[in-house]
Amino acid sequence: MAYTSGDDARHLQKLATLVTQRRVVLGYRSKEAAADACGISHTTYRKIEGGRDIAPRRVRESTYAKLEMGFKFRAGSCKAVIEGEADSITLEDGTELIEGAQIAHFAPEALSEGIPDAVAKSAMTVAPELTGRQIQAMGERVMEELRRRGLLP
Repeated sequence: MAYTSGDDARHLQKLATLVTQRRVVLGYRSKEAAADACGISHTTYRKIEGGRDIAPRRVRESTYAKLEMGFKFRAGSCKAVIEGEADSITLEDGTELIEGAQIAHFAPEALSEGIPDAVAKSAMTVAPELTGRQIQAMGERVMEELRRRGLLP
């Protein structure tokens, strides 16, 4: 599919937004720190985050590969956004990075393991007079209710 220069600019800006978002989440306070972490030049990184990957000095695919490795993007993610084939970037852990948010894939087994512990810690904080047996029963009841509602397998 052929894109107009307006489409190119829009795709580059989308990538810039996603890269900026990821930099902030990773805790890099500056563009230079992010560039250093990825092993790319400060100038090139600023070009990517500024949405300015334009001729005659385009950012090389090998540079995008370094960015993807440093930011834990799946390989080819930057190219897919630039070419308009994707509106998001998938991270190596399966989390999807979209403009303004991240979508983590739900892992019910991890939630099933974490809920009883969260209930126990909360109960000890809020109602320290409860016995260990009462707290355990409360945790079991919470799990039963979540399964009844179809929220957990």
